[in-house]
Amino acid sequence: MSCRSLHLYAGLLLVLIVVGGVLLSYVWLPFSPDDTSGGRLAPPGGEHLLGTDKLGRDLFTQLLIGGRIAIGTALGAVTVGGLLGVTAGLLAGFASRWLDDAVAVVLDILIAFPTLLLAMLIVAGAGASLATAVFAIGLAMAAIVARLTRVLVKQVLSKDYITAARVAGISWPRIVVDHVLPNIAPTVLVNLALQAGLAVLAEASLSYLGLGTPPPNASWGRMLFEAQATVLTAPVAALAPGIALVMLVIGVNLTADGLRRSVR
Repeated sequence: MSCRSLHLYAGLLLVLIVVGGVLLSYVWLPFSPDDTSGGRLAPPGGEHLLGTDKLGRDLFTQLLIGGRIAIGTALGAVTVGGLLGVTAGLLAGFASRWLDDAVAVVLDILIAFPTLLLAMLIVAGAGASLATAVFAIGLAMAAIVARLTRVLVKQVLSKDYITAARVAGISWPRIVVDHVLPNIAPTVLVNLALQAGLAVLAEASLSYLGLGTPPPNASWGRMLFEAQATVLTAPVAALAPGIALVMLVIGVNLTADGLRRSVR
């Protein structure tokens, strides 16, 4: 098995484990998310596989609910960032020279801001919620996708077959659909896969800082924040969301790396 395939399969396995847990949570949960009857900081075992948190809620249930938020954030942010970024990149690629230069400067300024910082500014202004966090992360991601798309579009437009298509009288919209998008899609999709891992981390960071999903939603970032005061007496409360977060991010990154090697 090649290194490329190993990365891809290992990444997919890690991602599928998390996705499997998320899908399971929609048909079965050990306890209600707001059930506090388990007692404070109960150790793992018995009815509570991972124990309970400081409010008496089942940690395994909270972990599954947090997986929903992580996967939902990744998918939502990638959708927002992909649509806005690819659209802006296509327009910049076809724009006149001065407009293209202006767009390039704007994109460079936006990319100079770290994704998390830009998302924090947007969330702080619009108010903390899952929808706001997803949009903020996607908007921050869009600048990176737009710059990549712009470069790829210009590379494709410089090819001889584009000139031939124009000489044959084919319209620009048809050229975009038939030639530009199919040629840039593999690279853009790989980049979006990488951005998905960053989106998961960004949402967890926002929730940890109190700017993400508000209580009582069980984001992994919020679980880490709530568990830090009892990390010595109940380490599982911090270890469980931390391990799940690392597993998902590494899985997404390995999958993206395997895809990147495949499209070379």
